[in-house]
Amino acid sequence: MVTTDIVTETEGVRRIHAEWSALVADSFTAAFSTPAWYLAWLDAFPPKRIAIVTAREGGRLVGVLPLSLIRSDVRGLFFPLVAPLARGDYQPPIVASGAAREVLPAMLDTAVRHFGRHFVYWFPNIPTNEPALQVLLSYLQTREMTYATATAVAPRIRIGGRSYAEVEAAWSARHRKEVRHKRQRLETCGELELWRPQTLDEAQSAMRDFFTVHDEKWLAQGQPGRFHNPANRRHFLALLERLWGRGLHFSALRCGQRRIYYSFSFISGGWILLYRPAFRIEYQKYSPGTVFLSMLLEEACRSRMEGIDFLLGEEEFKFRWSNDVLKVLDLHAAFHAWSPAFQWLARGKPYVLKHVEPVMARAKARLQRVGAHRAAPEASRA
Repeated sequence: MVTTDIVTETEGVRRIHAEWSALVADSFTAAFSTPAWYLAWLDAFPPKRIAIVTAREGGRLVGVLPLSLIRSDVRGLFFPLVAPLARGDYQPPIVASGAAREVLPAMLDTAVRHFGRHFVYWFPNIPTNEPALQVLLSYLQTREMTYATATAVAPRIRIGGRSYAEVEAAWSARHRKEVRHKRQRLETCGELELWRPQTLDEAQSAMRDFFTVHDEKWLAQGQPGRFHNPANRRHFLALLERLWGRGLHFSALRCGQRRIYYSFSFISGGWILLYRPAFRIEYQKYSPGTVFLSMLLEEACRSRMEGIDFLLGEEEFKFRWSNDVLKVLDLHAAFHAWSPAFQWLARGKPYVLKHVEPVMARAKARLQRVGAHRAAPEASRA
């Protein structure tokens, strides 16, 4: 028999940390499912109302549903909704293998009793090859909930036991020639190597440089800098500390003695998940991302990795490298189909993200650049 409970405070997450980690095991989505992922979010963005639903069978933990009542931003017109506590690129239901049909409905019923029927429930980024997805869809239909879906894709390089030479041979002649040329060109600036910090202190020091490099690059390209927000810096430092030695893959491309490209990424189920890159804008003409990726792919082939996952996004460069694509499904569900919140989140928000968000991002970037220019003289005087 399955029994459920609700954890409503951070300390409760720590108490089930070991059981939760064992439940996630080493799937390719594990980076976004472990308790460390959620605790790092709580370190930086403590929500007002969390409800982590747990399910047990015979005393054994067989399911976790980490939820929170959040208030969306302007893109969601500030409507409250029930959503994952910390959203990752992959957000499958966390259930024991083969137990979803019984466990997931029990946890969802508990969540609805806790939060109520008047909120929109958001289930983002569920891989379409996830067995529990059909259980979730069946649950929504059985409970007569209306839902809207959207799909996204994650391009991937599947290695499949091949050597780098074999992977490279499968590329188009144009792409193969381009990668080799860019690598040779950058080598004229200095010896190239992949660098990884050896200690947590060394990694924390590099993170401060990563924040600066990341935001300078985005501002130069007319986009806002993510790490202008201190909470975002706290979040990534918390991820670094909590996942150090447990699935974090923080690396850089070094040219001579200078780190010119950073990758804040994860390893899950034998896959390298490329989460957040950054490069020094003055090296843009040398295509450091292309060089870094070729060297990382070499290392992944030598290490017999499953592959490299670019995560969500349809940027053209990803498809030049990839030989596989994973689809994910995004669901907004509600008991009241005509509620303003559901109608906006299901219809209005997609329009805003496509047509309005780019304009807002450019305006935000301009404000940040003005602030940076004003701060520079003050810093020099100090």
